Amino acid sequence: MSTKNKRKKKQREERAFREVEREREQTLRLRKPTTKQRMLYFFVALIMNALPTYLFFSIYEMDLLKSLPLFGFVSIVCSIILSMGYHNVSFFLKHRILKKTGVNFQKKQTKKKVAGGEREERQKKQLESSITTQSVSLSLLYNSLFFLVIVLIFAFYITWIFEAHTNYILSLAIGSSIVTYISSTKIQ
Repeated sequence: MSTKNKRKKKQREERAFREVEREREQTLRLRKPTTKQRMLYFFVALIMNALPTYLFFSIYEMDLLKSLPLFGFVSIVCSIILSMGYHNVSFFLKHRILKKTGVNFQKKQTKKKVAGGEREERQKKQLESSITTQSVSLSLLYNSLFFLVIVLIFAFYITWIFEAHTNYILSLAIGSSIVTYISSTKIQ
């Protein structure tokens, strides 16, 4: 092989390596939630954990003042667990949508032959922002409904034989754990 062919082959390999590294960095960047997303996930999870609290307060007639520390502690712990599930599904959806729309976005760019890198970068950021909003919204909706259904099933059909405090702890803990576990299996 001539030195020219070896050089071209080496350049192709370097480009391929850079492309793989760029994809890996983008995936790692998408995997970490921003502070704003973490706060949103936790706030929504806290609301979702407060809804069953009213259920146990009114139907199971738990004393609100005596059970307030229990309600607070269980709600916060289960909210942390549930917020991880929110992010797992959001990451899965965002990655999946980016794969599908990324190809379409590149096809549009080759047809239009946009001049200037600023416009292209602005369009990419706008597209990524839109995809992030969609994935977070779908994640919150899907996981919240799934969590509430699991809590209701456990509270009224599976753990109803236990005392009200135990039923409350088990229902919320199992519900948030199941949602997070199932969402983590989607990523793998």
